[in-house]
Amino acid sequence: MTIILHFPNRSGLACHSFGQGYWENRSPCGAITPTAASAVTLRPLPALPIRHHCFGHRKTTITITTAAAAAAGTARSVSGSCDAVADDVQQDALRRWIQDHGGFVHESISVTSATQCGSRGLVANAAIGLDQLEAGSLVVVPRALHLDNGAAVAAVCPQLGSGTRQDAFREQLGQLQQVACCLAVERAKGSESFWLPYVRTLPGMPPNPWLLTDADLAEVLEEMTEVAAARTEQVEAGSTTAEAGNSGRVTSTGTSEAAKAAVGWSAGAVGCRTKWAAAVEAARRRYGGMAAEVLEVVGADRGQLRLDEEGLMWALGQVVSRSLGSGRSSGLLPLIDMANHDSAARPPLMMLDDQDRLVFAVTSIRGGELAPLETGQELFISYQAEDMSPLQAWLKWGFVPHTIPCSEAAGGWVPSRRRDPA
Repeated sequence: MTIILHFPNRSGLACHSFGQGYWENRSPCGAITPTAASAVTLRPLPALPIRHHCFGHRKTTITITTAAAAAAGTARSVSGSCDAVADDVQQDALRRWIQDHGGFVHESISVTSATQCGSRGLVANAAIGLDQLEAGSLVVVPRALHLDNGAAVAAVCPQLGSGTRQDAFREQLGQLQQVACCLAVERAKGSESFWLPYVRTLPGMPPNPWLLTDADLAEVLEEMTEVAAARTEQVEAGSTTAEAGNSGRVTSTGTSEAAKAAVGWSAGAVGCRTKWAAAVEAARRRYGGMAAEVLEVVGADRGQLRLDEEGLMWALGQVVSRSLGSGRSSGLLPLIDMANHDSAARPPLMMLDDQDRLVFAVTSIRGGELAPLETGQELFISYQAEDMSPLQAWLKWGFVPHTIPCSEAAGGWVPSRRRDPA
């Protein structure tokens, strides 16, 4: 059951959730709602003035998770590919769009690739002290800008020509399919889309490995094998040295197996490569089947919606990689979903603002405490990845957070980085 704490007649009152217990109170986008165990501080939200800021620039880079982007060459003009000047304009437009609809973005928070991992993130362009954190959240996105299945149904169903198709869209498709369909439709609308300020900031190629070409995937898997072998040798060397120091002699029995287990390759590098390749192929079939089902449901309306398999696969990748948590709920939170992952941070908080509007809020928290930001430091959120395996995380985000138990099972070959290319 979701519980929203409502405090009437308290101007500017909002709740920040700093504690544990958010797993049972997760919203469709992965945000958390206050609970008795987690809502420990009440802070007023600041006013919502319009502020104009120049955001950071994207660099032209090719990474493991985006290697197929250049080869594909099929991203449409609103997919997020743009030069540096246009990128500044787009990010500023996103900020204004959020604020125009009742949201808030702190004047010292910018989107830039000057992050720890080298991909886009939310960074303080000036120091943000404890007093500012106590005054209110750094980013607030109104519920009306949460692209979830409810918003998708409301947007797509009126465009379907028959009641039968509308019913099928509501009842037959899952949340992921509904949101992805809506995103693909809005992307195809271009400048006519209400969601344009958000859509055009999305990466041209989602990071999911199941969207890579066979050649790019083979290259990634080959790199994984090489790095895993090198790491296994390092562990073996360390184990041998330790045994020699402890017993006065070198014992090789069991050392190799222990080394492989230490980096998660107990089945050997080739075995792991085969397993991960098979998982990618299974994901391709699964999401391809989802796209086909969406096209079947919309039927003859696919033409006027400009909906096709390519657009749906792009949208599925965006929704999968940008929805928080490992559950089945799907939803997109503009700007907030540009924040990078840190397990010491917290997911976005769903709450009521001083005008009784449902919003999603993010502030700087580390280890359950408000954490002031120095100039250049990042504003993180938690992707709620702790209950995921390395393989699951890679299929979802295109990277493996080091904090995932047994994250070394990735052999270190998948960078612990954000899904968005710089």
